[in-house]
This record gives sequence, C-alpha cells and structure tokens, in this order.
Amino acid sequence: MKINTKLRILEFVLAGILMDLAENAITIKLTTGESLTYEMLFIALAVVVPFAVLTEVIIDHPQFWPRLLSFFNIRHA
Repeated sequence: MKINTKLRILEFVLAGILMDLAENAITIKLTTGESLTYEMLFIALAVVVPFAVLTEVIIDHPQFWPRLLSFFNIRHA
C-alpha cells in the first residue's frame, strides 16, 4: 500500500473520530444537561475509536460490499 493511501486512510479515521466525538459530546450535553468533563469525553472517545476504525478501514474498503454479498450468495449489480 502506498504511503499516500495510508495517509488518506489515517486522515479519514482521525476525521471520523473527531466528528463522532463532537457528536457524542453534543448528545451527552443535550440529553443529560450535565457539563462535560474530561472523564465523559474519555469514555466517549473509547467508544468512538473502534467504530471509526471499523467504518473507515473495513466498511469503506472498495471490496467490502461485493465480498459480503458474495459471502451470503446475494447477486449484486
């Protein structure tokens, strides 16, 4: 894999982490009414990182959907 491709993937993972962390922080603030603490943000970050990696590295891979569909014997266009 080329270095530019690795940097692009890292860029998307980091952007996904930051956007999801911001979304979770807003959700926590709006639903609980509590002020945000570093502990809350750390827990939200611990939840966000695996999902960001899963989304950006695995699901956004060009061969993910064709392989998944063929695994379940589903024809795709």
